[in-house]
Amino acid sequence: MSYQFHVNGDCSMIDEFVMGSDQNSLFQCSKWADVKDNWDHCFTYADLDGDIVASALVLIRKLPLGKTLFYIPRGPVMDYHNPELVSFYLDELKKLAKSRHAICIRFDPNVFSRKYPYAEKDQSHPYDNQDVVELLKRCGARHKGYTTMIEEATQPRFNAALNLPDNYMSLLDHKTKQSIHTAEKKGAKLYIGHEYIHEFAEAMHYTEQRKGVALRNEDYFRHMAEVYGDECIVAVAKLNFREQIEILEQDIAAASAELETCQYKKQKNLLLQKINNDKKDLDILKTDMEKEQKDEIILAGKLAIYNKNRMEFVYMGNNAEYLRLRASYLLYKTYMDFALERGIRYVSMGGVEGTLEDGLTKFKSSWLMDVEEYIGEFNIVLDPVMYKAFDEVYPFVLKQAAKIRSKH
Repeated sequence: MSYQFHVNGDCSMIDEFVMGSDQNSLFQCSKWADVKDNWDHCFTYADLDGDIVASALVLIRKLPLGKTLFYIPRGPVMDYHNPELVSFYLDELKKLAKSRHAICIRFDPNVFSRKYPYAEKDQSHPYDNQDVVELLKRCGARHKGYTTMIEEATQPRFNAALNLPDNYMSLLDHKTKQSIHTAEKKGAKLYIGHEYIHEFAEAMHYTEQRKGVALRNEDYFRHMAEVYGDECIVAVAKLNFREQIEILEQDIAAASAELETCQYKKQKNLLLQKINNDKKDLDILKTDMEKEQKDEIILAGKLAIYNKNRMEFVYMGNNAEYLRLRASYLLYKTYMDFALERGIRYVSMGGVEGTLEDGLTKFKSSWLMDVEEYIGEFNIVLDPVMYKAFDEVYPFVLKQAAKIRSKH
C-alpha cells in the first residue's frame, strides 16, 4: 500500500491523531481553526493502510491579486525521520497550495532543536534534529534559521514549558512560594469563569498600554472561550480596597490589644513590626483608592486552553502599577493546580525571547521551567516575486497597524 493524501477529512480523527502524537499542539487541532475565523482553512492528512500518519491544519490568508498564504502553525504533525513520508506529504501540500494560488507554504514543526532546564541555560547543549532541517531543505523548504528574538518569526522559536509533578509546590524556590503568600496576604482574590471575560480584556489592555501595541480585543477572547468551552480557563485577580482596608484595620486593632498585655520583649518587637507594616500598607491602600476613585481594581488576568494531554497559556495581562501585590504568582499557581486536577502533565507557558534574560522569562523560570528551542520556521516559496514583497512588507504593516489600533 502507498500513502494517500486527503483534504477536509474527519476532524475528530485528525484531533485524536494530533493529541496522541509527541508533537501534540493545540494549534493543530480543529478548534484552533474555529478561533482563527478571519482565515480560511482546510484540514489535510495522509494515511497508510487506513491509519493516519500525518496531518496539517492549514490556515489560508487571502492576499491581493487573488493570491493566498498557506500557514501551518506548529505543524505538520508527522514522523520527520521518515524521508519518504515527509517528501510525499510536502509534495501533496505544494499541489494543494498551487491550486489555491498560494505564494508560499509557511510552517514551523513542533520539533525541538534543544531542550534543557532554565537553570542550565549557560551550559553548552548540542543541537538535535539537524537531519530534519536538512531533509526539509532537500524537499525545497527555506529554513529561516535558528532565530533568537520573538519578532523574527511568526511563532516564537524559544518556548517556556514544564512537565508538572504532583509535588511541584514543594520544588519551587522560597521567593516564588513567598510571592504566592504575598498575593494572598495583600488581598488579591481570584475570580474564575467565562463571565469574567470583560475584566480579563481590561487586564490585557494594561499590557497593551505598557507595550504601546494593540493585541486582541474582548470579542476575540469571548469567541475563543465560546469555541473551547470548558477547555478554556479564564481567571482574573482583583483587589477590593475597602475590604482589604477593613482587614488591615482589624489586624492592627487586634495586634495593638495584644501588645498592651504582652510581657515578652521578643514578642512585643514582632507585634510592633507587624503593626508598623500594616499601617504602611493601610496608608498605601488609602492613597491608591483615592487615586483610582473606585472600590475595586483588576490586578491581572489569564487565559489558557487545553486538550487531554497539554495546557497552553495563551494570554496574560498585568496592571503594572500593582505588581507589588504579586497577583501573577497566584494566577500561575491556580492554573498549575487546574492542570493537575485534569491529569495534564505538560504545561506550555508560551514563547520567550531567546536571550533568556528579559523580565518575563525570569518570571516564568520561577516555575520549574524548561527551555524548548524549536528547529524553527520554514517557507516553501511558490511565487518568488510576491513572496519577497510579502516577506519584507507584511511584518511592517502588521506592526504599524497594531500601533495605530493601540492609540484608539
